[in-house]
Amino acid sequence: MTDTYKIIYSCGGKSFEISPDSPVKLLAGGLSGFDSTGFEVKITPYASLFGGYASTRRLAERELSITAEIDRLCSNGLRREIMSMLDPQKEGELDVTLFGVHRKISVIPCGTPTFERATLGDHVIMTLHFIAPAVFFSDISKKRAEYYCAMPLLTFPMNFTAEGGVTTGLYGKTDHATLDNSGDTECGIAAIIVANGGQVVSPTVSLGEKFIRCPFILEDGDVLAIDTRPAMKNIYLNGERCFIFDRNSTFFTLPSGESVVNITAESGGEYIDARVEYAPLYFGV
Repeated sequence: MTDTYKIIYSCGGKSFEISPDSPVKLLAGGLSGFDSTGFEVKITPYASLFGGYASTRRLAERELSITAEIDRLCSNGLRREIMSMLDPQKEGELDVTLFGVHRKISVIPCGTPTFERATLGDHVIMTLHFIAPAVFFSDISKKRAEYYCAMPLLTFPMNFTAEGGVTTGLYGKTDHATLDNSGDTECGIAAIIVANGGQVVSPTVSLGEKFIRCPFILEDGDVLAIDTRPAMKNIYLNGERCFIFDRNSTFFTLPSGESVVNITAESGGEYIDARVEYAPLYFGV
């Protein structure tokens, strides 16, 4: 194990750290489930032909474990503090930095945590178990795409005057942005659309032929949020759930690589202020 690791578990407003600079230090071979989760593949045989077909192909629920050593002088207090955070009724988060990569994952304590030592004067060897229902690690911070573009104003030949000064360019609105999903798999997006200066009729977020159209009018100042993240798909108008959309809409996800996401409207598109947020997902750290 390198000396550049840091693992922070947080739950219910409390946290503890495992790192070379903390009283809790990771043991060699002390991580399991951080590289990849298991694969669940099942083959169903054909009735009259040789072989079969893949009836199940999925990533299994991710099981993680951590084995670390607690400094002898801090063992009693830290052990009690860590135990108070291991409540399977609450979901916690692992913030992990390994080999220069910084990612996070939501987890639930499971199994039986153990705190062992050979004698009362020895270090405590701690082993914790977690399960991650969402399977993937995500970037520690969200990426953001703003729907603005630069508008150059300089012309040639240039004629500057002392009274006028120089304006080199302005920012204008655009209805499209290129999003770079650097993750290992597709991820959802959160599109925020604000009506600024007038009415926006039937705002629409699209990726290729897939789109989400909301068939209503945004008045000046209204805020529409469209979330396509798996298990979190929803539409909010001014913070209130407003699950109204065109029946042909698809809550699309962002594939790996670069994609162009458009935000348009039936009318009033010039009044749209928009941004898109997303967090790439990874198989491991």
